[in-house]
Amino acid sequence: MKPFAKAYANNDVAIISWKYFSKIESCLGFGIQREDQQTGEKINLPAWVGFEGQQNPDWEMKDTFIWPIQKFSWKDLTAPKNKSYLYHIIPLIGTVDNLAPTQDTSLHLKTNAVQISPGTRPIKVYFNRGILSTQFIARQLPHNSAESPQLGTLKDHIATPGDALRNALSGDIRTALPSLLRKAVAKNGKCYLALYELTDPELINELKLARNNIEIILSNADGSKTTTDADGKKHTTKLLDDENKQFRKELKNAGVIVHDRFVPATHIGHNKFVLYADHTDKPLIVLTGSTNWTSTGLCAQSNNTIILEDAALAQSYKDYWNRLLKDTNDNNSQQGKELRQSNQKRFPSADANPGVWFSPNTNSATKPPAGTINVNNDPTQPLDLKEMFDAIETAEKSILFLEFQPGSPSVLDKILSVQQRKPHLYIRGAATDSKAIEDYNTTLYSGRSAEPDFYSVVAASAIKDQFSYWEAELLSAGHAIIHNKIVVIDPFTDNCKVFTGSHNHGYRASAFNDENLLCIKGDKQVAAAYAAHVIDLYDHYRWRYTIIAQGKDDGGNRAFRGLKTTDVWQDKYFDKATGQAFEHITVPHP
Repeated sequence: MKPFAKAYANNDVAIISWKYFSKIESCLGFGIQREDQQTGEKINLPAWVGFEGQQNPDWEMKDTFIWPIQKFSWKDLTAPKNKSYLYHIIPLIGTVDNLAPTQDTSLHLKTNAVQISPGTRPIKVYFNRGILSTQFIARQLPHNSAESPQLGTLKDHIATPGDALRNALSGDIRTALPSLLRKAVAKNGKCYLALYELTDPELINELKLARNNIEIILSNADGSKTTTDADGKKHTTKLLDDENKQFRKELKNAGVIVHDRFVPATHIGHNKFVLYADHTDKPLIVLTGSTNWTSTGLCAQSNNTIILEDAALAQSYKDYWNRLLKDTNDNNSQQGKELRQSNQKRFPSADANPGVWFSPNTNSATKPPAGTINVNNDPTQPLDLKEMFDAIETAEKSILFLEFQPGSPSVLDKILSVQQRKPHLYIRGAATDSKAIEDYNTTLYSGRSAEPDFYSVVAASAIKDQFSYWEAELLSAGHAIIHNKIVVIDPFTDNCKVFTGSHNHGYRASAFNDENLLCIKGDKQVAAAYAAHVIDLYDHYRWRYTIIAQGKDDGGNRAFRGLKTTDVWQDKYFDKATGQAFEHITVPHP
């Protein structure tokens, strides 16, 4: 079989993966070039990490033909946007001080062309760059006495409109979120919003500018205060609408129509959607996803936003918005029986594509305790999750996912079950919830005598101390790190499926929350965009998760000290007995 290379991309990153079917002797890694499709210009991709025994204290950029890539995938985060590129992968042979491209040109690979953009069709997809545990962030911020970057300084940056670091982290999502508001003002249309958290000053200003063309259902985002009494006992008091209160009042004073939706305790009005209707009030466009309208949502969590020009889908969101408003006005936001029963079907129809499920959609606000339900055979399973779980069950090649805190029972239980029964599937995922991931991997790898050297599912992680080329990193600016709720199934096939929206993919979300769960089938461009985001985050956190899991040796050193100086780095990718490549090198392609 011939080696091959593939690329896929979204608005923020291009993922390049390649596969050779046997080890390349004396290969110290790969140089990668980006070729501009329009001009033909080739640029070597940058690199910052060198070989064992070398240093880069000032984090100076070199390129991959000096410090090569010692793996079979890479990502390009430096490509100028809204252009098309292809990538060249070239094995480098020799020694650290004398590297050169292999003369065997049959081993020189070239990918398909990709575009770094949200898309130009009726569906546009946006991702931010909200990963804080990067060397870029670590070297942008002053460090505290514990040698980790200062969180307070970061928060000041991301809350300041126009700040360069804020703009870099938020990426295109910052302009995508208010885009329908601007359209409504320009076209004399109207936007209907259902939001959970709303505190970002730039986005609040956009709402004020569109005051005559918008109407908002704004939920309560509660906080808490802990005090200690004279006996040393701690007491926690709930603060109703603590997060949104100031800005709710500010918007009302500015003339914005805001409907106060204060759902019961332990429930959340978790939607983050905007519906655009034209000057006749006909719904035409929907914006949804995982992004809250906060500075942390924009900049300090990984999030996605999707805009769909689909009149039937938009009408479904408008009808749901009306049902939420009715429950707010007539039922004191209690998520009553009428609302729940009206959400117990798929919209706009059972076979619509795209299609959406709304929550709450169970008969009552209850969920089974963790560990008491077989997710493969549960007649009481929420209908929205049943569609997702059925799709996961029928996966043929791969399942990719990103999760925040799905709880249990949830999508993690279903994917684990499938992975145990179908080990041939390429399954990769990451989540904020470290305990859920620990439980997942404990079950998956039970019976092994040693720590695995490869994890297919990881928790968001950061470098906690300085070593080798690495400075200590920040992990989060709050409780969320990965805030996406994404499942991608068989992304490069005609049967590809993407599940996204605000829904946290657990039983609790279906029963307790206002949510929307969007399903898109057979759209390879959308699936590839979401797949690129999943692999980008998985790859980032997998290395950190593994480094932490491996710990330090007796000398206090981490396992990774730089690039290997011989071709031994390839050994983990190939079967020692047969010499053949393991299947886990790249995402399966047709």
